[in-house]
Amino acid sequence: MSEIHYFPRYSQKENMVTNNTLLLFSRLYQNNPKKFTLFINSILDDDKKQLNTTVNFTQQESSKSGRIADGVISQDSFKVVIETKLYGQEQIVQIIGHWDSFKQEDNQVFLWINKEPIPGDYYDKIIDALVDYNNKNGTNIKFASTTFKEICYASKGVLQDYDLEMAALIEDYENFCNDTGLIDNNDNKVRVVLTGKTFAENVKYKLYFHPMKRGYQNAKYIGLYQDKAIRAIGEISGIVDMQYDEESDDFVFYKDIKGKSTQQTKDHIKEITKVSKTKHGYPAEEERRVFIVEKYYQTKYKKASSGGLPGVRYLDLTEINGYQEGMDAKEIAELLDGREWGI
Repeated sequence: MSEIHYFPRYSQKENMVTNNTLLLFSRLYQNNPKKFTLFINSILDDDKKQLNTTVNFTQQESSKSGRIADGVISQDSFKVVIETKLYGQEQIVQIIGHWDSFKQEDNQVFLWINKEPIPGDYYDKIIDALVDYNNKNGTNIKFASTTFKEICYASKGVLQDYDLEMAALIEDYENFCNDTGLIDNNDNKVRVVLTGKTFAENVKYKLYFHPMKRGYQNAKYIGLYQDKAIRAIGEISGIVDMQYDEESDDFVFYKDIKGKSTQQTKDHIKEITKVSKTKHGYPAEEERRVFIVEKYYQTKYKKASSGGLPGVRYLDLTEINGYQEGMDAKEIAELLDGREWGI
């Protein structure tokens, strides 16, 4: 007998995803409006005004004329316009068109839902366009972005142990997201990279770089490989595209792809660019993608099979005995230390 699903799997994909997500929101609200309020605010940006989606019941409320009503039933005026993106489309004009949906609501939020967090440079473009739109139209629209994975975490986070039916519904929504590729396994992956020459500099400056045009898959962690072993693990906190100019000792261009660079990060990128040329012969003028970590943790996860690592490899931590989701880079390094892996 086939399993019964709360959320249909067979339809035009983008419409199906939007409908199922709205159905989840609706069921959360029907189940408990106060829990829905906690949920919706948890997926909006922290600096946004908190929405109150519940109906308020008050008595003996005074009006402007001084008259006192026996009772009042009210609800804050708000509107959340949702746009689901499945394929990473970046079309500002299309987004601006959605903002015309807002009227005179007291609280206006445009919510972007995607498979992955919105890139920093595209976020800046949206905010610039939104500021201009609000100024021209007298609106006060706020922008917030989230992912399908964050929706699953946030919806489970407002439940109690006894909310069994809602727990089953959210589990089915999460399974739907997994089945349709809306949730990936990036948080449990280590991108293993070759660092034979630059290992010491990578650890010292807490980063790793490669040519900007080289492809890569998203991963939460980066592992530095040297002498037939992964010898350091770090969590990726930022990604930068850049090109350095030796003559001016400055960047030709510098773009944050993930996170927000500090001056120390920029200084470290300059320093490793200079060192990698003078010490290892890497061209300083190369266009590069730089991965920044908070800290590398030493480990020794030895490659047991013969030969070296032929290139970049992605390590799925869920296949490692003893791994638990939520482990940080230090715990992962300790887990792998002294073990062996094949290829």
